Amino acid sequence: MGEKMKRTRIWLTLGTFAAIFSLATAACSSGGGDEDDDDDGGSSGNGTGGTATAGNGTGGTGTAAGTSAGGTSTAAGTGTTAGTGATAGTGTGGTGGGSAGPSVCDNSTFELPVGEAYVDNFEEDTRFLGWYSFSDTTPPNMPAPDRASTGALTTMYSGHVGATGIKSSKMMGYGAGFGFGLVDPAKGACVDLSAFKGISFWIKGTAGADNTLKFQIVSPSTQPADSMPVGDCPTSASACAFKHPSKTVTLTADWKQVIINFSDLAPAAAYTGKVLGFNMITDGPAYDVNIDEV
Repeated sequence: MGEKMKRTRIWLTLGTFAAIFSLATAACSSGGGDEDDDDDGGSSGNGTGGTATAGNGTGGTGTAAGTSAGGTSTAAGTGTTAGTGATAGTGTGGTGGGSAGPSVCDNSTFELPVGEAYVDNFEEDTRFLGWYSFSDTTPPNMPAPDRASTGALTTMYSGHVGATGIKSSKMMGYGAGFGFGLVDPAKGACVDLSAFKGISFWIKGTAGADNTLKFQIVSPSTQPADSMPVGDCPTSASACAFKHPSKTVTLTADWKQVIINFSDLAPAAAYTGKVLGFNMITDGPAYDVNIDEV
């Protein structure tokens, strides 16, 4: 049915892929995106989660990032209207900001050009290296993503991932999921997606009791500094840890296109355009998913 995909947590070169479509254009050849609350951060707790750069000194400008910094930073509170408004001081943005000080993104951010919006169609082996999977199971049951001989849009292949016996958050577990690393260490510690409006992909399968996956942008401000990749949130035990901006995706038995606008992610203030990668997570107890045309 398909070749085994190599499991790795290495963040690959963005010049060969980048899964998000441009602000100025429609979705890429196969489209998709997500939304979510902040309860399922545990699934990305194996080092793939991220944190927004809301505390990255942008609070005084009145942008969405500024509302996050407003909840935790005096500087943001004395800035423009973003710092003095009720939302900036008390809204959800306050929970998104993990750090009002220096960021891992400072002077180390690669701005992704519109021409590099493609991530993977799974027809090429060389593009598999950025995909990873994780699951909290006893005994360990974490098969690496592989290639399946059923593709969307009449293509030959798709990515496939799944696990059983997943320990849920209600059982003090972190669930399971998979994702893709966008950072190229040779170019910077963060990737700036400001030129893009969202992400698109085709997906099908099953996941958990409600048949949903939570799509997450791994944002620097919500990624712990003691995880990999390194983020701005102080530790994995901090309130900001793994509260990644996200959106829920409902799965179906047949292929469907999903398009997620970054503006629809929640908490909104945790997304500033600077990212580390993206995840899709489930609380289990099992999932079996195919993804294509990212």
